[in-house]
Amino acid sequence: MSISKLIGRGNTAEVFELSNKEVLKLFYEKIPFEYIEKEYETSRVINQLVIPSPNVKELTELDNKRGIIYENIIGRSFTQVLSSQPLLLKKNAHFFANLQASFHEKRTDKLPSQKEYLSQNISGTDLLNKEEKELISNYLMQLPGGNKVCHGDYHSDNIIMMDGEAKVLDWMTATSGNPCGDVARTLIVMRYSYLPPDMPKATKLFIQTVRKLFTRFYLNSYMELTNTSAESIDEWLLPVMAARLVEGVPEPEKQFLLRKIRYKLLPPVY
Repeated sequence: MSISKLIGRGNTAEVFELSNKEVLKLFYEKIPFEYIEKEYETSRVINQLVIPSPNVKELTELDNKRGIIYENIIGRSFTQVLSSQPLLLKKNAHFFANLQASFHEKRTDKLPSQKEYLSQNISGTDLLNKEEKELISNYLMQLPGGNKVCHGDYHSDNIIMMDGEAKVLDWMTATSGNPCGDVARTLIVMRYSYLPPDMPKATKLFIQTVRKLFTRFYLNSYMELTNTSAESIDEWLLPVMAARLVEGVPEPEKQFLLRKIRYKLLPPVY
């Protein structure tokens, strides 16, 4: 196997172009094989459910590193589409919501449990104390369950427009559960993703304004498409925010989420 150019690098792997039809996601040596195998099997399930995503080819090994060969998806990210079409924000938000709603219609028991995945992440953070973790985990277990396909990290950077069609990437956090939890995750990422302090004020204001409008249009479209209430989505915000604390996001974003979590944990005032 001969690899061509490096086209991407993340926390767990590097992505190399093999040809115009295939890429190799080559994981770092520190990544356990169980993690890699889980991603491969998850991708196979998503393909079998005919969800628009890269076709997974095979598990492989190169230079003592494990990898997965995927279909090469060439196109523009949906983030780039949004940036280039500011006047079509509402239309694009509807498309974004409709795409998510389409895979939320799929049922499966072949993916990890959403509640178990979130609970594991909540217990893994050192930013919450034991009592807070127990409160949030107990609350999570009381929420309505389900067996619908949930992406776990659905946002505009994980969508590529290829030949006029959308392909949703990065299904390694996919679970079977309640779509409201998946929407809550999308809202948290879009609303609260960290903007660097050295970003020009005008640019930051523009991004914040666009994010706020897009999020509102997206949420309204999703609720209308699926007949889902705002309340049923809001009740997932607390555990999903808590689960995000274990991820590799900037510290200021974690501290912001931590403040919101602790505010939600305050007892009601009568």
